[in-house]
Amino acid sequence: MYIQITEAGWLHLQNTVGEEYIQHCIKTPSYEKIIEEATWYRLQCWQVFDLFPPKFGGKSLFETNVMFEEPELKD
Repeated sequence: MYIQITEAGWLHLQNTVGEEYIQHCIKTPSYEKIIEEATWYRLQCWQVFDLFPPKFGGKSLFETNVMFEEPELKD
């Protein structure tokens, strides 16, 4: 799935997994897609929910619009 990470999300990642993980596992050319000047990051669904746990009563750490590629969707 593709997500857009909020500023709070980047800060959360800095504090939990660190800059090296971000640079090698998220901000890589093969995982970035730019659409209409917005950067989307391709992550596995389990990875998104592992990296960005829900904050009950708080704002999401990633934008709530997500995107899937058609070949990845199966019957």
